[in-house]
Amino acid sequence: MWSWINRRLLRFPGCLSLAIYFPLACFVQPSVLAQTEWQNPEAHWLQEVMPDADNFSIKQGDPPVFKAFATVTGKIEPELLGYVFTTPDLPPVEHGFSGPIDMLVGMDLQGQLTGVKILHYRESYRSLRGDFIEDSGFPEQFRNKNIEEDFRVGRDIDGISRATLSSWAVARGIRNAARRVAEAYLTDSTFVTEANYNSVALDSLQQKSWKELIEHGFVKQLSIPLADLTELQLSVAYMGHYDLGVLLVGANDYSNADREASIRVQDGSMLLIGIGGNAPRLRQLRLAVLQNGNVYPNQKNRFVFAGTAKEGKIADQVKFAAAMIIDPAIDITRPFSIIYDTGPVTGEFSEFESVDYQLVPEVLALVQGTPLSEQQLSGESMALPVAEEDTISSLFTRDPWSIIALLVLISILALAAIRWKK
Repeated sequence: MWSWINRRLLRFPGCLSLAIYFPLACFVQPSVLAQTEWQNPEAHWLQEVMPDADNFSIKQGDPPVFKAFATVTGKIEPELLGYVFTTPDLPPVEHGFSGPIDMLVGMDLQGQLTGVKILHYRESYRSLRGDFIEDSGFPEQFRNKNIEEDFRVGRDIDGISRATLSSWAVARGIRNAARRVAEAYLTDSTFVTEANYNSVALDSLQQKSWKELIEHGFVKQLSIPLADLTELQLSVAYMGHYDLGVLLVGANDYSNADREASIRVQDGSMLLIGIGGNAPRLRQLRLAVLQNGNVYPNQKNRFVFAGTAKEGKIADQVKFAAAMIIDPAIDITRPFSIIYDTGPVTGEFSEFESVDYQLVPEVLALVQGTPLSEQQLSGESMALPVAEEDTISSLFTRDPWSIIALLVLISILALAAIRWKK
């Protein structure tokens, strides 16, 4: 039977092609359509992410958005409620486990999200599985969130079990896309005002070379001679802000480091530790932060890999980069020191090398969401000097016996002076 059919098909090549490609088309077409449906979302999807709207414009503008309107009784013109947009229209896109996750997002005029719909994603390269992101209820968490929030999985957002990469891709993709739309269309919002402040501060840092960042005080360097006659060289910079992280190590490496840090700990700011020199390795538990005489030792779970220093300002300046999540008890607006234990017993910090650090004005402006003054913009204002009390505290912690000996000497001289007067 089959041989007879094959002979017949060979006489009609067109039939053979149709017989081969028709089932393939039936198999491939849904996937292909799913990957491109973000270009022309269905009307009821727009309604789903912006429930209060009853009318939508065509996709338009730069970046492209659907304007969402509501009919108001007694008014001829409908009222603008917000914007609906798709994340692929706002690159760069965040990648999940095996590729980008396309989403439809609604946002009102106050920068508050009104809904999120997952359009397409692949959980693996081989197969398209069930809609585990949508079915988990994960997208519902973004409703009523404001774009001023960080959207950090594990802190602001509960992740999907056993789908960390996908959770982060969704959260960061929504946040970044929504912020870009806000910068274009919500020019009077608080977020855009602060974003403009950030832009000025970042431009000031972006224009500087690595060497100039060191001279400016944003990056500090610490050379540590070790007992085996090798030397460890560290480059330290504050990067507890998304834009600073991108500036220093690039978007991909910072995103990975930030994701890993959020999984491990719930609080604290990230400090870039660039690692160079000819020492075989850096010992994490010998790192600590010193402030006001208190030592805050690093913990293993508070130290993450931050890339091979191929992107950002740190590119080709060190061997690789790491991030230390400093203790939340540390006041980052005040001076502190980074110390590396060189004593015989790890963690005692009886002997150490140190470098003093204080956030420069541009970084403080980013952290606090405040504008730079004209004096700071002109470059006249540099990092503030380290407070004297911190220097004394550092000396006491570094060599307490010298301080004790000095106090004893002062006491002896005081007693001698009293006896002499008698």
